Amino acid sequence: MSGERLEEIVERFEITHPFDIVEFTHRVARARERRIELRPVDTAADGPSGMWLATDTVDYICYEQRTSRIHQEHIILHELGHMLCEHASAPIAPDELLRILLPTLDPAMVRSVLGRTTYSEPQEHEAERFAMLVLRQAGRLPTMRRPSLSAEAAGIHDRIQAALAPRTRPS
Repeated sequence: MSGERLEEIVERFEITHPFDIVEFTHRVARARERRIELRPVDTAADGPSGMWLATDTVDYICYEQRTSRIHQEHIILHELGHMLCEHASAPIAPDELLRILLPTLDPAMVRSVLGRTTYSEPQEHEAERFAMLVLRQAGRLPTMRRPSLSAEAAGIHDRIQAALAPRTRPS
């Protein structure tokens, strides 16, 4: 997807100031005509920090609960980016993963599980760029200089820079 097309997707949604991730998610749900539920979870140190689970009736976005608010917003926006870019789903995850992340959800109801590790590099780049475009328009990106950032903020800063950097194609 071209950068211009991705910007058009972002522009379809009003970015409010102050930015409210829950309200933004509701607007995406209305546009897609599918309910979206946000679920804070403990994803463990080596697991994905975010995941999109689609059932027949609702989409769940699971995001790491033990991280900063800006990182949680980024995770949620990243998963919304996968939805809005219409990225294909991966095969369903094992039932045990679903029991850990969503203990009240019947694993048999889940159509697909979309975690960060299941997409191609271009799809990841698109979802990352979507999240960064929204955060930039919302005025939620860190403005301090790189050397003074915490380790977590520095990691987010690096991801932002990578997502916004122009991509060159091999000739």
